[in-house]
Amino acid sequence: MDAARSAGVGRIVAQSISWAYAPGDGPADESVPLDPTEEAPRSRIVAGVRALESTVAELPEAVVLRYGVLYGPGTWYAPGGAVAAALAGDPAARFLGSTAADASVSSFVHVADAADAAVRALTWPSGAYNVVDDEPAPGHDWLPVLAAALGVPAPRRSEGRVPWARGALNARARGLGWAPVLPSWRTGFADQGTG
Repeated sequence: MDAARSAGVGRIVAQSISWAYAPGDGPADESVPLDPTEEAPRSRIVAGVRALESTVAELPEAVVLRYGVLYGPGTWYAPGGAVAAALAGDPAARFLGSTAADASVSSFVHVADAADAAVRALTWPSGAYNVVDDEPAPGHDWLPVLAAALGVPAPRRSEGRVPWARGALNARARGLGWAPVLPSWRTGFADQGTG
């Protein structure tokens, strides 16, 4: 930020995440505060998000894109990626996320839709925007669909829910004209092998 200020930069678009919100029952919009938890390792993740977002806000114009879980070419969720290896039971799989088919809710966004939002954000007003598809979903819904698309076994359905895993809403970004080409992970997961 010091370098940006010294170069006369007055506007920044920063990439953040949409799963740092405080626990709750429904999907979060941008008015929901970040998680105040002190429990590690989540507290370190949220502290990093908070630091990023407050630092970029030092510039006169700061847009923060809170992306959902990225999927598509080159991601952990792509065919042959880390999630496929983890679901297939590969002990060497290096996947840091969850493969629990429980009620914890995630929001996804295809990398092409995330890139489109980044370009559009160059002209958006300052503030935070959730960049997610239209269908926040629990793991017991999306994991079997992803497993089928990847050609690997689906995990067994389990109980429980991580309280902060609530998903996110994209109404604010949609209000500025952004709309995901792949509005649901349901079709997006199946299409990622071809697109």
